[in-house]
Amino acid sequence: MQRHRDNSEGINLWVPVLIVLVVVAALYLWQKDEEPADGAQVEQPVVPQEETQLPGEIVKPAIKYPVPETPARIQEEEEVVPEPVEPPKPLPALDESDPVMQEELVRLYDQQKFGELFLFEAIVRHFVVTIDNMTGPKLPQRYVFTKPPTGKFAVRKDANDNEFLDPNNYKRYADFVKLAETVDTRKFVSLYVRYYPLLQKAYEELGYPGRYFNDRFIEVIDHLLVTPEVKGPVNLVRPKVYYQFADPDLEKFSAGQKILIRIGPDNAVKVKAKLRELRQTLTKLKK
Repeated sequence: MQRHRDNSEGINLWVPVLIVLVVVAALYLWQKDEEPADGAQVEQPVVPQEETQLPGEIVKPAIKYPVPETPARIQEEEEVVPEPVEPPKPLPALDESDPVMQEELVRLYDQQKFGELFLFEAIVRHFVVTIDNMTGPKLPQRYVFTKPPTGKFAVRKDANDNEFLDPNNYKRYADFVKLAETVDTRKFVSLYVRYYPLLQKAYEELGYPGRYFNDRFIEVIDHLLVTPEVKGPVNLVRPKVYYQFADPDLEKFSAGQKILIRIGPDNAVKVKAKLRELRQTLTKLKK
């Protein structure tokens, strides 16, 4: 995922980031809730790396969804003439991008409100790492950029001491879901293109030379969209440190898919709707 004078475009710089951020944040908060009170240490998952290539050999797959190098338009049934834009300013270096990212992000809400939800340290790198891990079994918590919500994680028990996910937990993610719902997806394109080189650089630094972050981003969205809808009580077990789904078919899902279940069916429907809208917009980027 240029700082225009028009705040409406600035607001949408991180539209793709923020929509998926809802899922990212909720999963991180679930994991924090699961941490044991006794402070037991749990090994962090390893960030996956590209498979080892022969020396000097880099396989570059074809790019499926290219991001233009100049301000982009969305291809529509009726062609829309793009509005004039200011000449782009030089991009900050990746290691110096946090102030710019924070400036753009706080335009979504007032600074105090945004400060209650997010952290701003190495946000581009942390976002890229998190997205890349969403199809895996767990997110690396040391790369998160959200703060815990108010309240505590709640579990209900039945007469036989079976534990279930308390539906009251769903309300704790309301601010993140509302954020995704209220952002105008269509206006993010030129700014996403503007800052895309930073996302691409961060992705390549993970160990993916020749791979394309926008393709990976859309791949992750597609992965999330096939998450099944789960209604009714969600049975939990806690064999060791963290809670798990009692249903082994649910427990084998990826980190991103699990959170779409854990945030509750109503929230999941809203997040998926924005993900579909985001995917449609991203795949219509036009040179």
